[in-house]
Order: sequence, then structure tokens, then C-alpha cells
Amino acid sequence: MIKVPSSKSRLSNDDAIYRQLSRDACCDQPRSEYLCQAEFDRIEQLRPLERFELKRVYRQLAPPTISEVDAEYGAVMLSQGGGLSTTIVRRAFSSQGPWIGKGFRPLTVTQGEGYNVFGDPYDRQIKLLMDTYIAQSNVAEGTAYILDYRQRNRGAICWLRGELRVLSENVLLGFGTFGPWRNSLRRFRRSIPFLLYRTGASVLPLSSTHAA
Repeated sequence: MIKVPSSKSRLSNDDAIYRQLSRDACCDQPRSEYLCQAEFDRIEQLRPLERFELKRVYRQLAPPTISEVDAEYGAVMLSQGGGLSTTIVRRAFSSQGPWIGKGFRPLTVTQGEGYNVFGDPYDRQIKLLMDTYIAQSNVAEGTAYILDYRQRNRGAICWLRGELRVLSENVLLGFGTFGPWRNSLRRFRRSIPFLLYRTGASVLPLSSTHAA
């Protein structure tokens, strides 16, 4: 875990964003100066969709390149297949504090790294670091931008594999799959749809940091 000291310069543009996000369960209300009105509208269109409908949208999208994902993003948890399932998943994602987003940066043409952001604008914490790369999607045909927690963490988080595709210039549609990585056991996986929207620059060089 890395505690990130708040700074007036960073908060000057993002304070209102993160204040709102920290009040909402799993960052339900997107706030970003980077999004145009069409992107806000698109997020609202996806919010009521069920998981199978979100998968249909996801299958029509293309993955970003490693170099294109170099930013910090706010998070929106989408429908998890019913009110009870959505509540359980949202609470699980907030078990280490209010989850307010993710950040990424490229390391090479084929590899990158990322992190999750928890807390609020005055006590931001970087946790659950990950490796990123392009590989086969678990959700659709073709490839996706993969979030792999196995080399930098221990415990149940290593069963989670995230993946992203591009919804618009500043918005990524994601799916987590929780369960066995082996394809022969894929029937035991749980899919978890979410959205990421750009809020600013990624905050840290993480390549020398390996921590849960």
C-alpha cells in the first residue's frame, strides 16, 4: 500500500470530482473535465443495462494500445445482475475503503503497470498494483487490455483478471472475471462490468514498487 499525500495543485482541478466520488458507492456519479457531453450521455445509457447487454456492447469495441492508456481514471460500477448481486460486488470492491478509480502507465510497447485508488482527496491510497498487457479476452473474441494482479499481490485478488476496451476517447468499458484463470474452468468465473473515465495524469512511477 502506498499513501499518496494530497497536494493543493493536484486537488485544485479534481477536488470536486473526488469529493463526489468518495460519497458515492463505487464512484457512481462520473465527474471529469475531460469528458464531453456525449460521453456523459453514453455512460448514462449503459448504466441500466444488464450484464448480457453490456457484453454485447463490449464485443463491438476494440482494445487500446499500451501507449494509449497513460492516465488516471474514475470508476463506475455497472449492473452486476440484480440488486443483491450488485450490492455484494460493490461492497466487496470497497472493502479497503471507497474505491475511486485506477491509474495506468506504459513501460514498453507491450507492457504497462497500474494501480487502484481508494479513499478520498485528502487521504488517497494506492493499493492492488497490477501488470498490464494485451492478450486474449475472457469475455469476447479477440484481444483486450489485461489487468493482471498475480505478480504483485497475494490472496484472493489474484483470482481477479481485469480487461478493458475503448468506448470513447476518454472512457473505457471494462470487465473483471473472478475465478480460475484456466480456460477449462471458465464456467466457474464471475464477470464484473465497470466503466473507467479519464480524470487526469497517473500519479506515480510504479515499476520499482511491488506491494499489496
